Amino acid sequence: MNDRNEEELVRTLSKAADAAPEPSGNLLGVIETRRTRRTRRRVQSVLAVAAVIAVVGGGTAVARGVFLHRGGEGPIAADTTATAAMRTPTPSSQKTKRPPVKAPQIRPAAEVWPAAVSKIPAKAPDGWKYRPITALSATELLLSAESSFEKAGRLEVYDTARGSRTVLAETPGPEGMKEYFAQSVDVGAEYIAWWGETPNNGDRWADFWVVPRAGGTARQVGEVTGDQAEVETVGTTADSVVWSVRSGGVYRMPLGGGTPERIEGTDGLHLLSWPWAVDVGERDWAKNQGKLVNLETMQVAEVRAPDGMKGFRCGLEWCFGAGESEENRVVAERVDGSQRRILPGLHTAGGDFTLARDFGVFSVSGVVGTDERGEEIEDHSVPVAALYDPATGALAGVGQSDGKGGGAYGRGTSSSPSAVVYWDEGLRNVERCRMVEAEELSGPSDMPAPTGKIKHCETMFEGGGKELTVVNLLAVPRTE
Repeated sequence: MNDRNEEELVRTLSKAADAAPEPSGNLLGVIETRRTRRTRRRVQSVLAVAAVIAVVGGGTAVARGVFLHRGGEGPIAADTTATAAMRTPTPSSQKTKRPPVKAPQIRPAAEVWPAAVSKIPAKAPDGWKYRPITALSATELLLSAESSFEKAGRLEVYDTARGSRTVLAETPGPEGMKEYFAQSVDVGAEYIAWWGETPNNGDRWADFWVVPRAGGTARQVGEVTGDQAEVETVGTTADSVVWSVRSGGVYRMPLGGGTPERIEGTDGLHLLSWPWAVDVGERDWAKNQGKLVNLETMQVAEVRAPDGMKGFRCGLEWCFGAGESEENRVVAERVDGSQRRILPGLHTAGGDFTLARDFGVFSVSGVVGTDERGEEIEDHSVPVAALYDPATGALAGVGQSDGKGGGAYGRGTSSSPSAVVYWDEGLRNVERCRMVEAEELSGPSDMPAPTGKIKHCETMFEGGGKELTVVNLLAVPRTE
């Protein structure tokens, strides 16, 4: 299976996972993983809860922890992998041999940007787990403290220079409402806003909350139902909470409450980070971005994706896209199409690779050649992923590798592109295997169904939970 087909598979599985229950367990917030072996590649992790088993051969496939909204406790997410008995082998004579695109030498982020990398506790003093959201400054990290998986109870600020924490605000829900979960948080110039919903009861309902950026008591701004409750991205202005919906369109509601209104001229637009909007949403996996719109001035910057791009995305100044050929896996250029650069050895997964300050985050190819059987040989010393700074051209490795081709990292969960990437160096991928009846497992319909007992393995995260390594992009020095 070639890399293009793998990316389509990742997108297909990700869409299927949208309807799955939320996982519980010791997971990084929005997890990116790389699972590789010389004799097989695997689509990873949380997609297992969608009852999907997938084995991919001949290329790296990276899938996001793609549950779009928090839904509370559910089955523990495990990396379900079929064994050789479940795979259809490809004769070596049919394998397409191509020269590997070796990744550039990538130093760890702590060496490239030492002032931007720090260690923080993985838990608050009361045992609540921290989930990084974004950075407020070069030394301040905004964290969600969770009493259980994705059950946010308060917002805290951790000062990496002082090693101290401050409670910013409690994150309550509407009085008397059960199964309520606070969703994505966004930091504005004066306020921090978030929205919540009851994802497990099927209601098309959502509400919005704000707290002053300096902290205080959170207050509910208002509630919405129907199409307006299909919230995708949230933000704030000086006097309103703003949000876009999955079908396109941006709405506003006064901070003092009142009737929401659709902002004129925003049909088909999706909020990126106020006041900027784009014409692609979180579910437009393969669609290229065509415009960047300032909603305060309604000024439009047209975006023209280079030929052969798929999922081309722009921040405020720079754009990234996945090329069709191995030589052009990732392309970077300015919004106006100037200063185009080719980034060999890097790969995209889906369309979510733009972070704050227009940094890009990409998976890294570790393939260095093929053995006598045509199987790919990997260099497991390469980082799990790489951050790319288009302003300087710097590359920095992130994530915790297990030394066997596996690893994981997370990005901050803010509604706007986050300014933090993090990982747990104590976390390990552990494979558990057992013999089961083949009938207990389901596989792709176009594959022969195995019979009898087969070896069934699950790879899951274990350990960790003491400390997180965080890269704060607001602390990265930038010079052209």
